[in-house]
Amino acid sequence: MYRQLVAVCLIALMGASGVYGSCKATVSSFSTQDATILTQLAHVAELTLQCSNSAQPSLFAEFPCGKVVPVAKVGDSKYQVSWVEDIKQGSSGNVQVRLFDEDGYANVRKAQRDGDKVSSVKSLLDITVPTKSAYKGPWVKAEILAAFLVGGVAYFAFTTKSKVQA
Repeated sequence: MYRQLVAVCLIALMGASGVYGSCKATVSSFSTQDATILTQLAHVAELTLQCSNSAQPSLFAEFPCGKVVPVAKVGDSKYQVSWVEDIKQGSSGNVQVRLFDEDGYANVRKAQRDGDKVSSVKSLLDITVPTKSAYKGPWVKAEILAAFLVGGVAYFAFTTKSKVQA
C-alpha cells in the first residue's frame, strides 16, 4: 500500500513539473539582407536550449501563421529552425515562436484534427526571434534616372540651338 502511494505521488510530481523540467533558451538569428532579386526572405533562428534535467528533446516550432515545423538539432543543446516569407509581407520586428516537445506536438496534431485552437496547447517554451527587413533596392531605378538625365540634356541642347539660330 505504501509503495503504491509513493508511486502515485512520484507520477503526479513528474506530471506537474513536466518531463523536461524548466527550460531556457538563448536565441541568435539571421535574416536575408539583400532582396533586390529575390521573391522570398529567409529567416534562421539558432537556439541553445538548457533544461533543468539536462534533457535534449526533439522539438517542433509553431509560427504565428499557424505552421508547425520540426526543429533541426545541430549540436549539443543547439537547435536551428528556419522559415521563409514573401518580400511584401516581410518586415522587421520580433516573431513569437512556440516550441513543443514530442508530446506537445502530438497534442497540437490532436487539436488540429479536432478543430480546436492550437493556442490552447501548452508549449514547452516560447521564444522571441528578432528579424530584420532586407534591402529591396534604391527608391529610384538607375534606368529612370538616366532617362530623365538624357531628356534634360536633349531639352537644353534644343533650346540652346533654337536661341543660336534665332
